[in-house]
Amino acid sequence: MDDQLAGPWLIAGGYTLALGLLLLGGRFDGRRPTAAAVSYALCGILVSETSLYWLSAGSGSAVPGWLWFAFPVVIAALAAWRGHRQRTWTGRLDGTGEPSFGVLPQRGIAVTHASPESVATAVEFEHNGHRLVGVEYGLGGSADFPDLARTADLIDGTYALIQLRTPEVPSVVITPVTGAFEPERFTPLEDARITRNTIGAPKPDALLQRFETGTEFDRRFTVTTSDPEFAKTLLSPGVRALLEGDSWFRVREVAFHAGSLWTSEAGTLTEEMMFADSRRLAILASTVDWEDTDFRAAAAASDTSDAGWLGGRRGPLAGLRGPLNRRREAAGRQPLSSLSLVARTVVALALVLPGLALAVNSLTALTGLAPEARLTVTATLRAEAGTSNCTSCGNGNLVDGTYELDGETHEVKDLRWMSFGTFPERGDVVDIAVTPLWWHPLIEGKDTGVILLLIGLAPVLAGALLGKATFTPRPRRL
Repeated sequence: MDDQLAGPWLIAGGYTLALGLLLLGGRFDGRRPTAAAVSYALCGILVSETSLYWLSAGSGSAVPGWLWFAFPVVIAALAAWRGHRQRTWTGRLDGTGEPSFGVLPQRGIAVTHASPESVATAVEFEHNGHRLVGVEYGLGGSADFPDLARTADLIDGTYALIQLRTPEVPSVVITPVTGAFEPERFTPLEDARITRNTIGAPKPDALLQRFETGTEFDRRFTVTTSDPEFAKTLLSPGVRALLEGDSWFRVREVAFHAGSLWTSEAGTLTEEMMFADSRRLAILASTVDWEDTDFRAAAAASDTSDAGWLGGRRGPLAGLRGPLNRRREAAGRQPLSSLSLVARTVVALALVLPGLALAVNSLTALTGLAPEARLTVTATLRAEAGTSNCTSCGNGNLVDGTYELDGETHEVKDLRWMSFGTFPERGDVVDIAVTPLWWHPLIEGKDTGVILLLIGLAPVLAGALLGKATFTPRPRRL
């Protein structure tokens, strides 16, 4: 094979396996200390070895060099575009700046007045009969290490707090429990999302106590409140059914406090997040039996349908995401943001297309459909451990040579010899198959064709499974 595409797959596979070991260790942690320690150790070793391989050999693979430069450029362009959108969408909503109601996060506590540096962005506006506030904030860190704290915020310490104005009621916090909705299955992605969203959520500045309803609801949600009698009234059968049945509430904490119903979510405050999350809060508000009859009537009359609430503010992928998210929610799966949908689609295509090309090339060689040629060997490098030729044993046995096809002479450099047959010597003439699809790898034997077919089918299967989980998810078992 004349192009060494194994490098990128080894890199992706190494990090994927390391992530799996990390999640497995988290699953064992607290229950099986030895198994957790082994999983964490193997994860660390695999990350180190994969990173070392990437630095030493990964960039020398047959992936076109311009891709190594185009990837960071594209990421930077997307970041700049999102930054521009972030700076302009609040102005389009006629935000008033400082919120006139609700709470602000201050060192993990929800307070009515906070220092200005605790809030990065704030916007307040009226929509469908509700007063809404969106706040972007950072978790911050130790005052002794301000640079480290700023770096942590940039990496994974930015949160959004979306609030809907309500009548003044006692404090109630409803938190989903990890692993509670499908206890018979391993759900690391959903559990991680619950943890990320709740760890940065501010807590009411009130004395709270645990409250239980005495139903199956207690296994799935943890409820703390300053007034158990109010919590009992609040968590009516209709409210419990909404919280248990809507997948959105399964990964986000919601709280009633200081005349505000709020939720917190990891990530920057975007227009899409603002409207999607506030719609779910409005749905919850319309389900609660409020003592304030005016607010109860206003909440019930508010149009909380997807089209009525979001209007024209759903972004360029709304036509695709709308039906897709409705299908995902019907299956009990989390709705996808535009960024998440694009990222999943790009990853799936990046797995399927190269893998499919490699598999098709291998099949043409195995079935005799690929043009055949005679390769004249001009130089060889046998990678044998313990010899002076083993300058890079990871590159395997390499062959240089020339062959003629359609009246043209082609030169081959560093053809990796993967066949289990006899390794050629200088001056030998061997049969090769010139495959039809780009990057046109040369396949030197049937055994090599089978190996490459299996290598190609692995990412195709992984990409297909990711695509199925994204676009046609399996319904959640009740």
